[in-house]
Amino acid sequence: MTAALRPPGTAPGALPLLGHALRMKRSPGPFLVELQSGDPVTVIRLGRKPMYVVNDPGLMCDVMRRPDVFARGGPITERFRLLFGNGLGISDGEFHRRQRRLIMPAFQHGQLADYAAVMSRHAEAKAASWRDGQRIAVHEEMDELALANIVRVLVADDVVLDRVRFMAAAAVVLGGLFRRITDTTGLLTRLPTRANRRYREAEAFLRRTVEAVIDEYLAAGADRGDLLSTMVLARDEDGRRAMSDEQVRDEVMTFLIAGSNTISNTLSWAFHELGAHPDAERRLHDEVDRVLAGRTATHEDVVHLDHTRRVVTETLRLRTQGLFQSRVTTADAELGGYRVPAGTVVLYSAHALNHNPGIHADPGRFDPDRWLAYREHPLAPGAFLPFGTGVHGCIGERLSWVELVISLATIAARWRLTPVPEHRVRPKPAITMPVNALPMTAHRRDVRPGARVAGAAAQTSQDREESR
Repeated sequence: MTAALRPPGTAPGALPLLGHALRMKRSPGPFLVELQSGDPVTVIRLGRKPMYVVNDPGLMCDVMRRPDVFARGGPITERFRLLFGNGLGISDGEFHRRQRRLIMPAFQHGQLADYAAVMSRHAEAKAASWRDGQRIAVHEEMDELALANIVRVLVADDVVLDRVRFMAAAAVVLGGLFRRITDTTGLLTRLPTRANRRYREAEAFLRRTVEAVIDEYLAAGADRGDLLSTMVLARDEDGRRAMSDEQVRDEVMTFLIAGSNTISNTLSWAFHELGAHPDAERRLHDEVDRVLAGRTATHEDVVHLDHTRRVVTETLRLRTQGLFQSRVTTADAELGGYRVPAGTVVLYSAHALNHNPGIHADPGRFDPDRWLAYREHPLAPGAFLPFGTGVHGCIGERLSWVELVISLATIAARWRLTPVPEHRVRPKPAITMPVNALPMTAHRRDVRPGARVAGAAAQTSQDREESR
């Protein structure tokens, strides 16, 4: 640590005793965006406890790529670890690197194509289940779709499993997760309420079911081509099992949560934004009509669905899944010329970056075409990282992109979803950013015969110009 390092300044507006706690509680998103216009690193105080907020995209990448110095930690992280163990989404250090190496084979290219085929079938089945003129709870439908996808990634179709009850229990646990993570005292979640009883029963059912399936996999000893097989069959150099039953269970619970919630939220918000922006919706329908002609999207189609991907990308920016993440310094550290003492909680916010007008012009506007402009003038490194970066970057990032594009395109090929006029759509308080509710009316789309032309040659002149 050199003498040239300086401590960061404190953000304005701190109250006596409370510090910035009220701002963070009442309007954390706008507050974190406001901090973006200040110093690269700023101190806020929650009560008397200082936290260092990183506002510069390059420094955020630095934090994410130095896990030995900026380790996973902070109050929400520790609460999650207490609830769900030490899975890949929360573990750290050499143990995390080891777990990632063991799990990575389940996300290689060949496996991704197999998972994508399953996701295509699930999206097709979901689209086929609706009726023309039906009012649909889109947020619930996308919850079901995303959960069905991650359950199938975890366990193969031939596994004996009450999938309906399993997915219902997982939905209850996901729904109660925010309350438990933010209840740092544990008092509210111990009250004998019906919701708490349902949560405990659902969590216990999930754990029992996962443990029973692990036992079945161990007894069979066969590779079923799913994520659980990868984890159960992983071996150390001495031939022993690399993961204990408890660790496999922690990983399964982590993938259930991480692999369904953010996907369903993003799809729901995408349909909401398309319903509010007819031009973006029209161009999406033109694209899926040209590429798919009403059929189900596949892994091979993803590369041709340019506008669809831009819609997903803009949704990930505008409706960022998560306000902030936290790390804790393991030793005295340097960050952009600032001194950060050991044991300090460091916050960084992708939401704040994504809504910073100095990075994204008119950041509150839904504009998929801004990603065409970024081809000519790329963003600063680290300015858009919806799946993180470094060793803690999402291991399922490529699969998530495929799932989002396939699901959106397959449904849009068959249906136009229009808003319910009297309903006000808004974010619901949560660790991620779910929609409070999203009723929409489904209108069947009739694709003209012969609309499909093979591959990239089917591009309109406008699309060819966009792709240059």
